[in-house]
Amino acid sequence: MKLKHIHIDSHKLFHDFDIDFCDGNEPLRIVVIAGINGIGKSTVLEYIRPKNMSSTHTGTIQVVMGGEDKAFDVPPSPFQYNAYREAFDSVSYFGANDTGRDSTDLEKKIVRYVDHLVYEEGKTSFEAYKRIQELLDIVFADFHLQVRFKGLNADRQLRFVNGEGAEFGVDGLSDGEKQLLVKVFPLFMGDMKGRVVLMDEPDSSLHPSWQSYLLPILRRCAEENDCQFFLATHSPQIISSAYRKEIRILIRDANGYIRAEHCEEGPYGWTVEKVLDEIQNVPVQRVPDVEKRLEALRKAVRENRYTDEGFLHEMKALESLLGYSDPDLTLIRMEIMRKQKERRDAKHQ
Repeated sequence: MKLKHIHIDSHKLFHDFDIDFCDGNEPLRIVVIAGINGIGKSTVLEYIRPKNMSSTHTGTIQVVMGGEDKAFDVPPSPFQYNAYREAFDSVSYFGANDTGRDSTDLEKKIVRYVDHLVYEEGKTSFEAYKRIQELLDIVFADFHLQVRFKGLNADRQLRFVNGEGAEFGVDGLSDGEKQLLVKVFPLFMGDMKGRVVLMDEPDSSLHPSWQSYLLPILRRCAEENDCQFFLATHSPQIISSAYRKEIRILIRDANGYIRAEHCEEGPYGWTVEKVLDEIQNVPVQRVPDVEKRLEALRKAVRENRYTDEGFLHEMKALESLLGYSDPDLTLIRMEIMRKQKERRDAKHQ
């Protein structure tokens, strides 16, 4: 199953709300729901969860199953109940704290997964270990890691080997590798074929430098397993790794109602600053006190007070605090130079 569209009649945050998840008429494999805090990103995911069989908020969810378009009422009508339940059994929800929390928790989950493969699915230990390695290859495809999964030792602890043959446990992985595994690996320990996976704040506890790797991993998983991922996030790193067609931005209109918009340009490959400004509506990215001091300098330049002792003292103080090459301070100096040139040119006319 894949989701194509949802409509919410009424909700404390939404009124006559529509959001589609298609490129043309084809359901997207990855959908990133962005917007400011409190705009309803998590609520959209909650609306899709199977627990909404008893929801008091009405609407519809359009899906495609077996190549056929279908529409379900929310909550489902009595004659749709069994079909709704069967369809939405393929939906998995992961909140910010639902994946592994640390390397110890991750190790326990992988050991349980190995036991599941061996004792419930009848796999050999070799086949189970091979499956773990396949998942590692998916997660770390962009990293060219020289790390292989060896198996479990006599104490049922995970063992890895590096390119030189040295053996180590899960704590021998780098912090970034462990963070990514803790966040992503538990999602893949099961049959992903045709599933719909809802991820609320997947950036939680994942270091910013590793957040941009998340979408490529999920995109590969979606392509290989014909599944669909929905992410509600405020991470500019994740947003900047999404293609334009994958982004849905929640905004509040002039009437105070929330609506979903497509992204007209970008944000794939944008800088964090540009995403914050143009997608997340966060124009001020500095500590408010510093931003206030910078604006005071800009105002002084506009009013031609850039030779005043107070201005020069504050400029020097901020250069010491932020660094002489700070881009905002550089722009202020360039504006002063422009004004000085205009004055010189005026004198010679």
